[in-house]
Amino acid sequence: MGGSHMEPAELNLRGKVRTDPASLERFSRDASSYRIKPRLVVEPADEADVLAVLAYSRKTGESVTCRSGGSGLSGAGIGPGIILNFKPSMNRIKSLGKELEVEPGVVLEDFVRSIRQRGLMLPAIPSSSAWCALGGNIGTRSTGPRTARYGTIDSFVSSLRFVTAGGAVVDTRERLPAFLENGLRAIRDRYLVDAKSRALFESRPFIAGGYNIRALSDYEDPRDIATHLLVGSIGTLGVVTDIRLDLVSYRASQGTFAACFRSLDELGEAVCGIRRLNPAAVEFVDAGTLSRLDGRLLNAKDADIKGTLLVEFDESREQAEEGRKILASFDLHQLIPIAVASPAEAALWEERRRILPSLRTYARKRGWVLPSVIDDVAIHVSDFVSVYKDLQQLMAELHHEICIFGHLGFGSLHARPFFDPRRGDIRKQITAVSSETFGVLQRYGGTLVGEHNAGRSRSVYLEMELGESLRYLRDIKTLFDPDDRLNPNTMFNLAPMTEHLDLTR
Repeated sequence: MGGSHMEPAELNLRGKVRTDPASLERFSRDASSYRIKPRLVVEPADEADVLAVLAYSRKTGESVTCRSGGSGLSGAGIGPGIILNFKPSMNRIKSLGKELEVEPGVVLEDFVRSIRQRGLMLPAIPSSSAWCALGGNIGTRSTGPRTARYGTIDSFVSSLRFVTAGGAVVDTRERLPAFLENGLRAIRDRYLVDAKSRALFESRPFIAGGYNIRALSDYEDPRDIATHLLVGSIGTLGVVTDIRLDLVSYRASQGTFAACFRSLDELGEAVCGIRRLNPAAVEFVDAGTLSRLDGRLLNAKDADIKGTLLVEFDESREQAEEGRKILASFDLHQLIPIAVASPAEAALWEERRRILPSLRTYARKRGWVLPSVIDDVAIHVSDFVSVYKDLQQLMAELHHEICIFGHLGFGSLHARPFFDPRRGDIRKQITAVSSETFGVLQRYGGTLVGEHNAGRSRSVYLEMELGESLRYLRDIKTLFDPDDRLNPNTMFNLAPMTEHLDLTR
């Protein structure tokens, strides 16, 4: 983008501006497989600093990318212009009253610890909770195992305060600026009478990504629509400065089970039966993953195991017992009850959180790479067995080993194929795996743009998936950020998915 020249020193912020090589290198990466060197990194101290950075962006043409923990896997936390790093300074828990108010840089694990002391919980806890921050959780509409019962973080966001690229400060507890209120009403009016687009968006899997278009039909008040469009927008619509949450009372586990299945078909049947009980969590780990782990429970010491379900109930002991009976009705290799609030229970969920790091270690030892290419597949749970088998067949045809695990309770699968650089052009391999997987998912109404939303590795498929209905996403982007200053090239106007890939780590 063009613009006049300004030196970073002219920003005159309370926070810090970093242009040293070490900082630029550090923030050229997130947890994805992409690398883009920014021009500068800003650690804003407050909302006034955010306003100054956006004014600087308008004068210079520099893009602005919001960043919290950098734990995202789709390349949405990096960019060539200004990185706004919220963790160092904008990390306050401002209110723990009826409506909790926090800044975007609060580390999720710290926040969870604080609310637990008040008898509250935020169920949408991803595996990266030790270093991800709430701003990123909002930007990616984060999930976790308990999303199976409680929904994504979007279910707990009551209002937001954010700054638009044009410099408008918006608080969704108050009346919106006229351009947003009128624009959202106009988009909503068009959407509500567009039966074809509504049917398309409403038929997508629960965790399907792109903007949260269902907010247009779920809410009438433009303030609510704006709030829930910002959630999951990967920083492309506004820079969030305050997050308000309405949480639920803490519920301890009433029963957790590890069920090791001999048959994938029976595992699929069990999931459908278990879900009718409204469990807190239903996690899946396939045989390929189990065989590469060395956990106490998550392992495949017996080749008879085709996959394991981790099921948690938190409503009552009676609910847990009913779930145990359903699981025990199948021809299991083993059904392991985990003692409630025991070291074994904590160890089991820690093993689940450690799956991806363990797979990365496995790949590194073999000289392979494990890029995040098709890592957040979203499907309808009823299609699980068919999708799983088709993906396994596809990877066999493409000669890739693959591990599949994830949040089967709400149709989110992490599919992690291994790539061997010695087999030829790895970018061609990645492109083939990605495009062919998209084809498989299309047969079942699934999507590659799933959990933790869009980004450089996924958004290219939104237009193919949505067709003409993509215009609603474009109209929303144009309304909020007409000059495309905020995190460009992550939702629209995308380069090939292999551009900016860095597979050296």
